[in-house]
Amino acid sequence: MESRAPHKLSLRKHTEQLTATLRGWLYRHDWQLAGLLAVAVIGLGLFVLWPRPAPAAMPVPVISADEVDAAQERTVIVYISGAVRSPGLYTLAASLRVSDAIVAAGGLTADADPNCLPNLAAHVKDAKQIAVPFNGHCAKGKKTKLDLNLATRDQLLLVAGMDAALADAIIKYRKDFGGFLALTELKSAMGLDASTYKQLAKSLTVN
Repeated sequence: MESRAPHKLSLRKHTEQLTATLRGWLYRHDWQLAGLLAVAVIGLGLFVLWPRPAPAAMPVPVISADEVDAAQERTVIVYISGAVRSPGLYTLAASLRVSDAIVAAGGLTADADPNCLPNLAAHVKDAKQIAVPFNGHCAKGKKTKLDLNLATRDQLLLVAGMDAALADAIIKYRKDFGGFLALTELKSAMGLDASTYKQLAKSLTVN
């Protein structure tokens, strides 16, 4: 029992010396440890906060205004009513004519008035109605107006208020610009005065 006491005392003393040495080393080098810790914290913060390049965005296809206008001009919506087999709204190609629209609506019924049909040669126009009268529903004595885009020179000369120079100017305008979009172009584009236009408007139309 007595032989073990010096051994335990020596071990305890050795442990205390080691502990004291370690504390002394930590005390002498505590600023270095603090510096290393600070550097580690700063490095971690830089890693987290460092800006990274954004993922490349997929290019968005751009549609030009001309393409939108061209797409809208390819088709028109018309309302076909009256003596046709399937009256209603129809979406048609803008290049079609009234006769094509009537065919699209199933054609004429047996009670359609063949003497009072709309202008079958006219081009269809967006948001317009094509009315096919039934027998006995055509307005009697109704004067049919002359289509400004389809009339011949001789037909134009029969219109009240028309002269040869104006008829030639109308035909030239149709060739240069592809036709009239509205009757009012006689005033806005060709410079007709109000009284002459009013007289011509009684006999002319643009379908």
